[in-house]
Amino acid sequence: MARTYYAEGRQAAYVLRGLFIIVGLTIYFKIPGLHWGYLFGILLGSVIIGEIFGSMWTRKQRQKKKSKVAGTKKTGRSRTASTNNGVSKAKGKITSKKLTDAQILQANVDTLSGTDFERLMELYYTDQGYSVQRVGGSGDHEVDLILKGKEGYKIAVQCKRWKRDVGNDIVLRLKAGKQVHGCYDAWIVTTSNFTKAAKEAADRLNIKLINGVALADRLKRWKKNRVI
Repeated sequence: MARTYYAEGRQAAYVLRGLFIIVGLTIYFKIPGLHWGYLFGILLGSVIIGEIFGSMWTRKQRQKKKSKVAGTKKTGRSRTASTNNGVSKAKGKITSKKLTDAQILQANVDTLSGTDFERLMELYYTDQGYSVQRVGGSGDHEVDLILKGKEGYKIAVQCKRWKRDVGNDIVLRLKAGKQVHGCYDAWIVTTSNFTKAAKEAADRLNIKLINGVALADRLKRWKKNRVI
C-alpha cells in the first residue's frame, strides 16, 4: 500500500504543479513589463508547492491506513479472546461433568464414555458378589477391572465400549495383563462383537468373551431386579 500512496501523492503533486504554472503564467502575461525573473520564480514556486502538497497528502493517507489497521487488530484480538473464553468455558463444562451411579444405570450404554462404561461394569460385578478393583489408566496391560470372588481367585476384566469388533491383539495383550496382575482368569466385555481371529485366540488362551448381545441381556435382567 505504501507504493500506491506514494504514486497517488506524486500524481497529486503533478496536478497541483500544473495548476500553479497555468495560473502563474496567466498572471505573468496579463501584466506587461514584468521581469523574466518572475517567470522563473513562478515555475520554481509551482514545483516546490506541488511537491509539498503531494508529500502532505501521502503522509496523511498513510496515517489514516495505520489507524484503521490498528483498530482492526484490536477488535480482532478482543473477539478472539471472547471466543476463546467461551470455548474454554464450554470445554470445562463438558470435561467437568461426571455422571452419578444412578445416571450411569439409567443411561443408554452406547452413550456412555469408556470410563463410565467401566464404572457400569464395576457396579454390575459388585452386585454379582465380587470384590471389584478398578485399574485402568496407562500401564494397565489391558486390564480395567480385577474381580475377586468368594473363592479368593482373581479375574482380569477388559471393558470395551466399542462399535467396531474387538481384534485378537486385545486378547493377546489381556493374556499378558492377566499374568502381570496375577489373575487366574481373564474376561473381555464389549458392546460390539469379536473378530474370528479374536475368538480363535481366546479359545486357545482360555479367555472368556462376552459380546454386546449377551451383555445387553445381562444388564437388562440386572437393572430390572436392581433397586437404584
